[in-house]
Amino acid sequence: MRFPATAAILCLTLWLAPFATAAEADGPYVVRTAAGALEAWSAKLTPEGAHKDAVPAAVGEKLVIPGVGGLPAFEVTLRSPADPAPDTVAAGAKQPLFVVADTHGEYAILAGMLMKQGVVDHTLRWKFGRGRLVILGDVFDRGDHQLEILWLLYELEAQARKAGGAVYFVLGNHETMAMRGDLRYLHPKYRDSAQLLGVESYSRLFDAGSVLGQWLRSKPAVLKLNGYLCLHGGISLALVERKLALEAINRGVRAGLDTGEPDEFLFGESGPLWYRGYFPAESGQPAPTSADIDRIRKHFGVETILVGHTRVPTITPLYQGRVIAVQVYPKLDSFGNPIFEALLIRDGVRLRALPDGRTEKLLP
Repeated sequence: MRFPATAAILCLTLWLAPFATAAEADGPYVVRTAAGALEAWSAKLTPEGAHKDAVPAAVGEKLVIPGVGGLPAFEVTLRSPADPAPDTVAAGAKQPLFVVADTHGEYAILAGMLMKQGVVDHTLRWKFGRGRLVILGDVFDRGDHQLEILWLLYELEAQARKAGGAVYFVLGNHETMAMRGDLRYLHPKYRDSAQLLGVESYSRLFDAGSVLGQWLRSKPAVLKLNGYLCLHGGISLALVERKLALEAINRGVRAGLDTGEPDEFLFGESGPLWYRGYFPAESGQPAPTSADIDRIRKHFGVETILVGHTRVPTITPLYQGRVIAVQVYPKLDSFGNPIFEALLIRDGVRLRALPDGRTEKLLP
């Protein structure tokens, strides 16, 4: 039985539909094959259909990350596997800090913010000089452009280093979930990508042999940066009572990712990836007292704790500014304007950075 041409076209369109978004917008993932070689895998859509594109890759080679919407494409230079990132970093007092939390795949909103605030230029290249860009985790899940954010941060890290600046990335609970195969919040686009690329789980694309997977595994869960403790969830009093030092925390989180047998405390609700205790309305638990916060600060030798993970309507100082909640969830309002905030610390002054390029002084 022969179908009319229009019916055949309709069938082809329906078959391609699950892959259209992923194929047009996704990739490359640089993975290691069973033979030990690197390959760049992309999901592509051509007139002949959706297909997997796999090409050899190597350290020192450049990849092109396709543009998204009005944002330009950019190049990434592949680097050798990263060494474990330091637990403690000292930066000059005059070097500004730009702190972002929980971008969740909202690439256009993040890139727009970085451009307007002078962290990158209009081509997405580093413009922040000796400044420090701090990412408080949760690039993964919910949104449909997490891969572009990861590659941008990967490339900016190298560009910043050459300029005397730095990019610091601390792991969030969604990074660790994605790498461990917990995909409950993954955007459907990436499930389609995994199917088209021929892997059983999206997490395979971020395993320890992949470029981005290895890079992420090198990152800490908690970073001490000058007088700031930078992390995703928060530090509980229970963690301090266990007398866990930074090195032990980060070593434990990395071990959990490497072995697939995570420490129940470090990966649990009182650990640094998930803890919400500073927000009793969210956690349902009594908040730490002022004395508890001072005990936490003393344990790590810091003045201020910077956290993401828990949504706030605007960047919010807690405990007289000894804790700062940074996670203003990125989204568009009813007029298509971005709602997002970052924390800018310049010459010791704490500022609320807005997506239109303005700043406001943050009062304790």
